[in-house]
Amino acid sequence: MYYIYSLMSLIDSNTKLSRFKENKILLNEAFEYIDKNKLEQYLPYFISSEGTNAYYNKDYETAIKKLSEAVRLYNDQWQHNTEVFYLGLSYWHIGKKKLAVKYLEELDKHYNKTKKLDPQFRSAYEILIKYYKSTGNTEKQLEYINKLMTLDRSYEKNYKSLYQRIAKEYDTKKLVAEKNRIESKLKNQRIIFITLFIILLVISVFFGFRIYKEKQNYKKRFEEIIDQLNQESSTEEKLMVDSTEKVEDQKFDYDFYNKIPGLNPLFVENILKQLDVFEKENKFLDSQISQKSLSDDLGTNSTYFSKIINTYKGKNFTLYISDLRLDYIIDHLRNDVKYLNMDVKELATIAGFSSAENFSDHFRRKFDLKPSVFMKMMKSKL
Repeated sequence: MYYIYSLMSLIDSNTKLSRFKENKILLNEAFEYIDKNKLEQYLPYFISSEGTNAYYNKDYETAIKKLSEAVRLYNDQWQHNTEVFYLGLSYWHIGKKKLAVKYLEELDKHYNKTKKLDPQFRSAYEILIKYYKSTGNTEKQLEYINKLMTLDRSYEKNYKSLYQRIAKEYDTKKLVAEKNRIESKLKNQRIIFITLFIILLVISVFFGFRIYKEKQNYKKRFEEIIDQLNQESSTEEKLMVDSTEKVEDQKFDYDFYNKIPGLNPLFVENILKQLDVFEKENKFLDSQISQKSLSDDLGTNSTYFSKIINTYKGKNFTLYISDLRLDYIIDHLRNDVKYLNMDVKELATIAGFSSAENFSDHFRRKFDLKPSVFMKMMKSKL
């Protein structure tokens, strides 16, 4: 056993001194001795030595092959950090950095459990710091800087003479500078994050309040529309009753029909009566209706007809037809649930509008509410 341990130590020393030729002889001697004395349990240790020897000879592919074989053959309870360390370094040198980091972080797990780590593995933390700096992961970078600083304090105390001779890419001064830089950066990031969070919160509250107020306004406007429609309905019923009662005593209202200079009151009366029939028979739902076509149907010209519409309906022809169509649709939305399940495009077609956009524009003009919002509120009221 002592002979085998001596061989291991001598091979390891030669490796660090780059005496690879001497190691070749010693390794052959070791394998012959193991085979001759049937000591297979020691075989993976020397395969590992071959891997380490290959690593220092910059033959990283062989190093990975031998070290991986050794790890598979070990049949004991030890961590074998040496193999893990050199596997990580080998993968790092051939450019497989993510895989290298996985091996080196195994050493960090060992350190987290034991709070101890051999000084020869110190460079693992330098690589981890460098890797997470390249990926922009400042939190991980800072974590490994703090651990390396803790390890260095321990090494300086417990391995004073050895520590001074360890080759360091990151000395204490550089680590402290890097740590301060990262902490300052993280602090600025936190300030920026908090500022952005506050801004987003304010924006969310603002828009949330705006949406809430908008919903309240929609609700108020909806109720006003319903009240207005109910009042108009009551007024129409009352007018119908009154007109029925007074139909026998009704006289020609000359002043009412004489509002347009140059037009015979009897002619005006005739046109208005025809418009009443036009409205009652819902002929305004015809999408092809126009001012000229309707004036021709009523036996007048566009100019006279336009004057009558503007004077007695209080709006131009386009608004007159659009409002009749809207009143028709809104009456059906209030009284027939199947209309509430239609989309805006279907309603526009039924009412005679040229498009859903045209229907929506006129609906908002007349009722100061989107048709989709009105329908949604009508459904909630059912």
